[in-house]
Formats: sequence, C-alpha cells, structure tokens
Amino acid sequence: MQGTGRAFSLLAAFLATSVVAGVLGAGLLMPAAGVTGTLARNGVDFFDSLPEELTVQPMSQQSRILYADGTPMATFFYENRIAVPLSSVAPVMRQAVIAIEDSRFYEHGGADTKGIIRAIVNNASGGDTQGASTLTQQWVKNVLLEQAIQDGDKQMQAALQNPNKGRKLREIKLAISAEKRLTKDEILQNYLNIALFGNGQYGVETASRYFFSKKSADLSLQDAALLAGMLQSPSRYDPVQNPQAALDRRNTVLSRMQQLGMITQEQHDAAAAVPLEEQLKVQKAQNGCEQAGIAGFFCDYVTKIVLNNDAFGKDVNARKRLLYRGGLTITTTLDRNMQKQAYETINARVPAKDSSGVGGSIVSVQPGTGQILAMAQNRVYNPRSEAGVDATSINYNTTYEYGGSRGFQPGSTFKPFVLATWLKSGRSLNDTVNARQKTFPNSVWKMPCLGRYTSKPWSPKNAGDGLGSGSMRVLEATYNSVNTAYAQMESELNLCDIQKTASSLGVVNAYNGKPVRVTPAMVLGVEEVAPLSMAGAFAAFGAQGAYCKPTAILKVTDADDKELPIPPRDCAAALTPDVANGVTSALENTLIRGTARGLGIERPAAGKTGTTNENVATWFVGYTPQIATAVWLGQPGSSKTLNGVTIDGQRYRKMYGATLSAPIWQEYMLKTHKGLPVKNFAKPSSKVQYGERVSVPSVVGMGVDAAVKAIEDAGLTATVSGSTSSDVPKGRVAATQPGSGSRVTVGSSVTVITSDGPAPQSTQPSPGTTTPAPAPPPSTAPTTGDGGNQGNEPPKAPKPPKPPKQGD
Repeated sequence: MQGTGRAFSLLAAFLATSVVAGVLGAGLLMPAAGVTGTLARNGVDFFDSLPEELTVQPMSQQSRILYADGTPMATFFYENRIAVPLSSVAPVMRQAVIAIEDSRFYEHGGADTKGIIRAIVNNASGGDTQGASTLTQQWVKNVLLEQAIQDGDKQMQAALQNPNKGRKLREIKLAISAEKRLTKDEILQNYLNIALFGNGQYGVETASRYFFSKKSADLSLQDAALLAGMLQSPSRYDPVQNPQAALDRRNTVLSRMQQLGMITQEQHDAAAAVPLEEQLKVQKAQNGCEQAGIAGFFCDYVTKIVLNNDAFGKDVNARKRLLYRGGLTITTTLDRNMQKQAYETINARVPAKDSSGVGGSIVSVQPGTGQILAMAQNRVYNPRSEAGVDATSINYNTTYEYGGSRGFQPGSTFKPFVLATWLKSGRSLNDTVNARQKTFPNSVWKMPCLGRYTSKPWSPKNAGDGLGSGSMRVLEATYNSVNTAYAQMESELNLCDIQKTASSLGVVNAYNGKPVRVTPAMVLGVEEVAPLSMAGAFAAFGAQGAYCKPTAILKVTDADDKELPIPPRDCAAALTPDVANGVTSALENTLIRGTARGLGIERPAAGKTGTTNENVATWFVGYTPQIATAVWLGQPGSSKTLNGVTIDGQRYRKMYGATLSAPIWQEYMLKTHKGLPVKNFAKPSSKVQYGERVSVPSVVGMGVDAAVKAIEDAGLTATVSGSTSSDVPKGRVAATQPGSGSRVTVGSSVTVITSDGPAPQSTQPSPGTTTPAPAPPPSTAPTTGDGGNQGNEPPKAPKPPKPPKQGD
C-alpha cells in the first residue's frame, strides 16, 4: 500500500508540474492570466528537454590527522563537514527540519504540487514572492552548488544562488528523478549532511559540534529547533552573530512542531524557556596545523608528505583537494606522550622566547621500523609571515622539501659513517692509527667518483688546546672523537665509499637531497643535513644495520572508511649486523668513558657528540634498541657561535656537544624509557673488534729487505726504526715489536729493529774514576693517544676520571 501511495505521489507531482511548467518556465513572478496555451505547451516542451539524472559527487568533508593512539591532532577543510548516517542523527532533529522546511516531505514525490500552486497563486495575486522548494529540491540545489564549488565554476555558483527561468524547473525535474531512485530517508540523510548551517558549518554533525559541543545524536529538542531554524538563512539566524533573531526563529520551529503534533505543549514550553546563552556551547573548528599545538611541525610534515607523494593523487592540486575535501582520516606514527616529553624538555632547557635566540630540536625514530615517534622544537608553529620571534613555519628537523630548513652541519656526529666504512673494509676497532697532527697532501685521497681533487692540502686539528699525539686504537679515537685520528682513517679509505655509506643510511644534503659532497673534510661533518636523517641513520645502527626510511603515516582511510594506499615502508640492509654492532660497540663507550661520559640513561645506550666549526651548532645523536633520538642546538639562519651564549640565565663559555645537547638527550631519553624493558645490544664478532689475526713472522737474523718482505707477505705493515746491540751481525734484524709469534690483526704495523752488533766489552776502571752505565736502547713501544688532546673536547683530567669538561 505504501509503495502504491509513493507511486501515485510521484505521478501526481509529474502531472501537476507539467501543467504549470509553462508558468514556471516564464517565472514564478508572472501572473497566471498572462500565460497563453502556446507558452504552456512550450514550457512543457522545455521541461521535457531538461536532464533528469543528477550526478552526485562525493561531498566535501573535513580530513583529520590523528596521533598513533587515535587522538585528534588537526583537521583540514574547505567546507567543514562530517557526514553521518541518518541513524546517528537524533530523531527530534529530523522532525524539526521536516516541520519547518517541508512538512509534506513523506507525502509528495519530490515536487509539492500544493506548494507550487499556492506559490503561483500568491505571486500572481501580488503577494510576497513565495518559493515552493521541497527538501528534495533543496538537496538537488545543494548538490549542484557543491559540484560548482569543487569545479571552481564561479558563474554556476552565482546562478544557483539567484532564481532564473530555468533553474527552478531543472531542480524540480531532478528532484522527481531522485525520488524514483532514493528512499525518503536517504534523501533526508543526504540533505542533513550537505546543508549549510550558521557560521560556515556544513552538515548537521559539524553544526552540532560547533554550536553545542555535542554529536548530532545527542541533540535536545531546543538544539534541533535552533539548527533547523538556521537552514532558511544561515547568516540571518546565526545565534552567535544574531542571537535575538535566532531565538525567535527557534521558537517558531518549536511552534510549528507542536502544530503538526510532533511535540506536546509541555515539551514546547520547556524547550522555549531555555535561554539561548545557556543552550550554546560554541567550540570553534580550527583549520590546519596551528591547532595541533605541540605537534604543529609534525602535522605540517605530514601534510607535505600528502602533497608531495603521488600515492595521494596525480598532481599537487589533486592531492590538495583530497586533503581538504576528501574526508580522510590519517593515522600517524607520533606517540602522544613522547611528543609531550620532547616538547617540554627542549622548551624547558632552551625557552622559545629566550633572549639568546638559540634554536633547538628533538626528533625520535624507532629502530627497525623507521616510525617517527616524536618531533619537537623550541618554537611555535605559525605559517603566517607576521609570526613573532618565538614562532616560525620552518621545521628544524626535516629537509627543505618537507619543512623549509636547509639543514645544519652535523660536526663529529658524521664520524660513525666513516667508522662503518672502515669496518666494512675489513678493518677493526682495535686497529691503530696515527693521531699526530699533520698536513695531508692531495695525493693521499682516494676519490674515483670525483675525479681529480685540486683543493689545498688539508691540516685538520682537534678541538681544545691540546693536540692528538702518537698512535691510538680506532675505538679510542671514536669515543674521544679525535679529528686527526679520523682524518688518518679517512686517508686509508675510498672517500666515495664513505659517501655511499651515508647515503645508504639516509644522510644526504638537506637542501637538495643529493649525496653529501666528497671532500676530505666530510669526516668532520661539513655538509648540512637534517636531524631527522641523523636519527634515522643512528636507528639503523640500533637495528643491526637495517635502515628504514623515516615514516610518519600508519594508515589513511577515506570518507567511507576505505583504506587508501600510502607510501610503502622502505627498509633495507644498509650494513651487515656485524658492522652495525661494531659501530654500536664503539659508540657505547662515548657514554661510558668518552666525550659524553656520565650522561648515560641507566641502560645500554650508544651515541655521538658533535660540534661544528667555530661551535656554531652542537649535537648529540644517541639510541637504544627501542628509540633513536637526535638533539640539535644552534642559531637558525645564522653562523653565530654558541661560545659565550647565555641561555635561560646560564652562561656557557664554550659550547660543545656534551655541554647541553647531550644532557637534553639524557633527560628526554630517561623519560621516554620509563616502563620499557631493558634491552641489550648485540656484540660484534672478534673479527670486527680485533680484525683478522695473523702471527708476526720470525725475521731475526734476516736482512732488512728480506724481513720487510716477509712481514708484508703476512699481511702486515713493516716500519724500520731504531737499532740495538745484539749477537746478530750488524745491519741485520735484531728484533721486532711485537715479537715473532705474536697474534696481531691484519694490516697492523710491525717495527723492525736492526742490530748494532755485539755490545763492546767493558774495561776495568782506573782507581778513582767512574765509568758511566751505557744508555738503554731506545724504547720501541708505540706511543698512545693518552698524552694529548683526545678529540673535540678540552684535555681530560687524569684518572680517576672527574666529570667531563665540556667537549664534543
């Protein structure tokens, strides 16, 4: 019976509309008496020629960015809309809209014949102009308007906002057609989701949240009446801008609902008695990353991923439309608690409004996944040009493409990439290198990827007042950050291989994304890189060589909760586990007996200090098996030194990586690891620790040339130095250091000591004279690095160790 009634109403609507089509075609303002039969017939013909299929595009909806735990971070929209099913809208809201906008909604077939005739008669008789749009027609108009807005068709937008001869007929025919395809409840649902309410709120759900801070499912009678009253004129009946007009209109809706028997007198009176100011609880909808607060810079980073990646559209415009209209839900990797800890730590240590102007950042990456867990800096995110000294849109942690920063020189935090290349070449942590300061001629550098190197000879120095001296183990050179020792290591390697190692770990030029420049000074971190890249690289050390490109997005769904493709996880074995474990083993010592000793976090951890030339920036990059974190301090956009700077009332005469960056890292990592299980790093093999071991051959009694050849044939390096008395014939080999049979690593240096022949026979001294004792032979033991400066820090106090002086 219901189906028969529906069919009849559709037929009646069509017939009645056809009869008056001539009138409507001439305009609702034309008197009926002036319409001729010919005009009517022409109007019917015109009506028949109109399209009857309505193309319904997806409605523009707000997109949301969420923390990893689902907590909202930010919203983006051109039209603030959240579409909901009709079942999620309070029944009283449905009643209120029907009562005031289209009380015969469930009776007509899309065009209300009674309303049309009433409007024609009224308009023809000279009364106030009346419309006769049903909810279905209003929905059709909104669909057409939405399409014009999305297409950027300004002319169509203007036409739809103003009556004309053809628009009303077109809407009627499309409404009748829509009623054939959709149920009444589907049409009502669509209308409630597309309609504009006051203050730029599209759809009943966002309007409910904006005006009452509640979902549309929880609307009260007075709430529903207020919202329904806005539909006729959203600006005129906006309760914020025009409270009295909105109140009067609300009560009109309540009266109409009572008149139609939808509510009782008692319900009417109770709702009408509620003061408007008591009813309203406005919660303004913020648009963009400024609302993300402490996560503003990360939010901006996520939006740039969406806009720059073809996984989200064929071009930037398509991706922007998707972000601002597509109703996306973007779940990110950001840990809400860690983000809070990062933000509070960096801002407590280096306040945003500090007169020093020093900038600082913290960024954390999860080893083994590349997930960005925290990204903070001591500035407020503000994309506007008038941002104050404590605000900026530049993200210190990311590359230029994803945040506008050109990056910062990493200083000695680049040395682990040289160490990784050293270990990849088959060398070990306990190999000895010459740490004496010297000038390296161009001829020593191996740079086949660069071609001829024509720069001046290079004379690297160590930080502080002392100088590196003698030989030292690579392990010691690492944890004490000895520049001269690392320059010597670099001279024995292919510099292009160092570049490849850094690139495989994601460390590239922050501005142009190209590999770091191949130059001898690269070991000292002269190329500008991003803190996020450094955290990602050190995370790979903690993941036994598995590098995962830092990622910010876990999942993206569209407005229909359908999961969309996202940039794929990009992980690769950049280093062998043994090499990575060797780097970690050396960097663990940084916190135990090196440049950052005393700044550990009560569990296995590893890291590296960094100080750039002239102390312009300082770093600490460190990690556990669970979290890798980079801390950077410097003067954004300036090459001003940090030496002598006063931060938060404390003056720092000299600023090194261990001065403030490492303590910030320590404080933050202690917080983030609370409650996490203690995990140990895997140990490197004996080969990585000590190298491939061979026996020193027995060459005593041989000629020097033959001895040198035998030593080199064993994979060792021979150095002829010193002589001593011996029963071996003069000029031949008297001894080696280490001695024959000693097990040493391949490539180790063996000192060859020649014979002076037998010692002369002693003579009896004359009475009253004294014969001086013969001078002992010169020592052949290699010198160590203990006597000079041990890296980029001032000389350390003798053992037992005191708290470290501030150094790299």
